[in-house]
Amino acid sequence: MVILQKMLTGSLLKSTLLSLFVLMSIFSFFTLIDQLEDTRGNYGTIEAMVYTMLTMPRMSYELFPIAAVIGSMAVFGLLARNNELDVILTSGVSRFNLVTLLVKSSLLIVIIAVLVGELLAPFSEERAQTLRSLALSENITLKSRYGFWIRDGNSYVNIRRVLPGNRIEDIYFYEFDSSYKLRSSFHAASAEYEDGLWVMEDINESLLTDTLIKSRHHTKAAWDSLIDPEIINVVTVKPQFLTMLGLANYINYLKQNAQSSQQYEQALWAKLITPITIIAMIILAVPLVQGRVKQSGVGYQVFVGAMAGIIFHILNQISLNIGIVYNVRPAISVTAPTILLCVIIIYLLRSKESKNVSSKT
Repeated sequence: MVILQKMLTGSLLKSTLLSLFVLMSIFSFFTLIDQLEDTRGNYGTIEAMVYTMLTMPRMSYELFPIAAVIGSMAVFGLLARNNELDVILTSGVSRFNLVTLLVKSSLLIVIIAVLVGELLAPFSEERAQTLRSLALSENITLKSRYGFWIRDGNSYVNIRRVLPGNRIEDIYFYEFDSSYKLRSSFHAASAEYEDGLWVMEDINESLLTDTLIKSRHHTKAAWDSLIDPEIINVVTVKPQFLTMLGLANYINYLKQNAQSSQQYEQALWAKLITPITIIAMIILAVPLVQGRVKQSGVGYQVFVGAMAGIIFHILNQISLNIGIVYNVRPAISVTAPTILLCVIIIYLLRSKESKNVSSKT
């Protein structure tokens, strides 16, 4: 069993990573083509290539479940073609024992996926969106460790923190007159886009004249800015690419302010269920690859694995959209496809075992 465990772990890891590399190459190629069609301003071929490279970690995290099922189907397809699977099953290893071995073997893949999704993907995705927005936008002139600098007419705005949902925090505003003399400045703790206006909170304003400086404090005020929230959104990482800690903090903030957090709760539940989804996709090969490899070939098994991954992805997206439209609890709308997949796997495994028992008797 130890030897079998090591063999399955090594083969599954190599096959999954190879499948992931192939899938990423295909999707990255189409992403690059799409970006090259949108080159303008300072966003040229080099920027498009760098953007595509920076989006690869996010892309790999999304493709891990599909790569896992393809890799697993390939491994079991090779085992079945070489009659090794028959030897394993006839040597006292049941399909449920095989599932246990697969779960242990898949843990390394799950760890890699979680590390990519939590550490690498959010950072690289933010850099990718920043690169593209700075190159395409004429309003965003600079991004530094102190946030974004945006020109708004004769004013310059420094936004230190950008949050999802058209919300920004720690805003510095400097207004100049036609002679480029500083006329006023203010700092707002936060601002949210509502009904065509930015509504700012906790504002400290300074009015400058030739002889004195007046200071005022406002609890809340409207800011009729030319800055479109779409300009802000292009540099914001989407909810599904935030870390679990970042999602949890923002969900808590939205609930405290009586705002809808469904989209972010879906993203959090998706991250929590992804490890189980990857394991289930790998186990799916056990009931699917049985006795048909010699007639159809390993390539057919890989194709079946790819189709299974694509179908699951489509069902998952449908479930998420249904959850939003009909206001289904995120815990249900996100986990339903994976739970259904697990039920199907258990049914197929029990069906295979019952057929084997009946054939022996």
